[in-house]
Amino acid sequence: MPRTKTTKTSRAKRLALLFCMLPNIVMAQKDIIIFHNCENLFYPTNDTLTQDNDFTSEGKKHWTFERYKKKYNLLAKTYIAAGEGSFPSIVGLCEVESDRVLEDLCKGTPLRKANYQFIHYDSKDIRGIDVALVYNPSRFKPKEHYKITPESKDESERTRDVLYVCGLLGDKSVNIYVVHAPSRREHNAKQALRKSIFDSIYSHIKQLKARGEENFIIMGDMNDNPWDEAIVKGFHTLDKEPFLINLMQNNKKKAGSYVYNGQYLSFDQFIVSTNLCQYIEDKGDAFVMRNDFLVDDNPKNKLITPYSTYRGMKYQGGISDHFPIVMTLSEKPRK
Repeated sequence: MPRTKTTKTSRAKRLALLFCMLPNIVMAQKDIIIFHNCENLFYPTNDTLTQDNDFTSEGKKHWTFERYKKKYNLLAKTYIAAGEGSFPSIVGLCEVESDRVLEDLCKGTPLRKANYQFIHYDSKDIRGIDVALVYNPSRFKPKEHYKITPESKDESERTRDVLYVCGLLGDKSVNIYVVHAPSRREHNAKQALRKSIFDSIYSHIKQLKARGEENFIIMGDMNDNPWDEAIVKGFHTLDKEPFLINLMQNNKKKAGSYVYNGQYLSFDQFIVSTNLCQYIEDKGDAFVMRNDFLVDDNPKNKLITPYSTYRGMKYQGGISDHFPIVMTLSEKPRK
């Protein structure tokens, strides 16, 4: 069923209201942290070193500069809406192609008002999509960052790096990992590779913990649910006395960030150290942001479905096929 003019207009009005908020936005007293698989944020010219041909002006998806500009502006509006009156402190992203798209997102949208900076490394991913960390320098000050490259047996296992960033979030020293684990395509052929990536992150955390670090945030599209074996065993989240807690552990069958084959999937996750849990505000809805303008209002949808940029090969102009996940850290522990 085609979208009506009224529906398009009402969605546009909701998004326009976000701009009205901007003069009143103040720097955060609390730290709002977002992770988002932003669905193929490609610059519309061909990179000869990667398989990005579909996302060019001449490619199969007719990814034009007009469509590209619309998308990164919608993403910026989404992150401002998540801030609820404050600029978010940190936005972890996956499926971003390059520094160029991150520059456009941070400097070519209202996010520039907070002087957002970003950290990004090119990976060996075949399509050229990477992870990145966007941050508000008034709240987060990086001290160290590097990429952790997964070991691969051959070219077929080329995948995204894990981004590690250590820095000061307010007065807290935090260690952040941004992850986009290998997909479940080809009958879940990369399952063992995903598990080895989770194992390597946990090993890295143990080394830092032995040096006295205690605040850890793992955010990412894991391509596994929180209750799947690779996550539970990789991050030891269900040990008798776990050091890491998966905030999406209780989302089964109720509040996924992604919809596939008529099911909610909780692939997008925050996994945090127990010490940080005392600072996290639980606002319900399992940390999944599902504002009206993010939802595909096609009446054929039986579940609350993200309003994606493409549905298959068809362009529909939405934001992403994943909902963002959002958590808020208070400056002081909960009582």
